Amino acid sequence: MNYAIVKDGVVVNVIEYVEQPTTPPPGFEDGHVAIQADAVSPGWHYANGTFTDPNPPVVVEMPAPMSLTDMILADPTELAKLKQALGIS
Repeated sequence: MNYAIVKDGVVVNVIEYVEQPTTPPPGFEDGHVAIQADAVSPGWHYANGTFTDPNPPVVVEMPAPMSLTDMILADPTELAKLKQALGIS
């Protein structure tokens, strides 16, 4: 299992252990704790039993793409080109 190494509410590392350590992980001094967490990274915040990403992904709403027909009908020059290509007056 993966454990987040947390100090002062910030994940400083993620280490894989067979079971949760009861002492600070090797190389870390007192004040670091290991908390089971599979989907966190260094820099994440930990408070009240919850990890949060300080840089969550930004969701951008995109308008639905226009259909080819709508694009041709929206531009008179494109409609004229299509008519010419099809031999339609």
